[in-house]
Amino acid sequence: MSLDRRLMQRLPKLLLLLLFTFVYAYPLFMLLSFSLKNNGSMYANPLGLSGEFHWGNYSEAWSRSNFDVALWNSVTITFISALLILLIGSMAAYPLARRKGKGATLLQGFFVAGLIVPMQLNLIPLFKLLHSLGLSRTPLGVIFLYIAFGMPLTVFLFSGFIRSLPKELEEAARIDGCSGAGIFFRIVLPLMKPIGTTVFILQFLTIWNDFFLPVVFLNTEKLKTVQIAVYSFVGQYANDWSHMFPMIVLSVAPVLALYVFLQKYIIAGIMSGAVKG
Repeated sequence: MSLDRRLMQRLPKLLLLLLFTFVYAYPLFMLLSFSLKNNGSMYANPLGLSGEFHWGNYSEAWSRSNFDVALWNSVTITFISALLILLIGSMAAYPLARRKGKGATLLQGFFVAGLIVPMQLNLIPLFKLLHSLGLSRTPLGVIFLYIAFGMPLTVFLFSGFIRSLPKELEEAARIDGCSGAGIFFRIVLPLMKPIGTTVFILQFLTIWNDFFLPVVFLNTEKLKTVQIAVYSFVGQYANDWSHMFPMIVLSVAPVLALYVFLQKYIIAGIMSGAVKG
């Protein structure tokens, strides 16, 4: 087959890939363009490229919003919450996936039922509970809430993946004298790396992008997160676009970097789930 013929056969696929690349890359390009405009250029020509790029928007937005404080709070809360969700969720999913009986089925259904309960529905009881425990305006209280709301999806995904793992490995380890905890941490947990990475990304994105819980329970200058820092440029009658868009870029950058770093594990998790059923 000649080179020209092979190129013509692949041309529709290449054009389709270019189209999808443009669809996904154009919003990021416009976001970067908006972040380099002043308010006058934003109102005069919002969708076009201006001749002057205001790189100082980033430094001004950083200093005015105390972004270093917000970034540290978001990183701390997000990573601690996501890691604890992975640890506790995997430990809870293992016995539910391996044990049979009405009790295990009922308990797993209880976890799955948590997927349909919206977070906002429990706002008043949660506020009263955290206030009575002295955790209403502390990062620890918000971390506990993220762990609780992240359990249903985590247990559901982990339990489904564990059922696809062969039981022979666990039985062989049990014959060799390995304890239940040893079987989980030495055999099962390493095999869960693909789905664990996928769950970590899902929980990381959910917690990092959340605005509701921080604005209710952490609405102070020292405890604000990245999303509250972005919202600080929203006014009652006008928005400071020239500083809001740089803050949005800075808030999106860590998520994109994490995805690029872990993309091979995410793809592996998706492929393993597709192959194992």
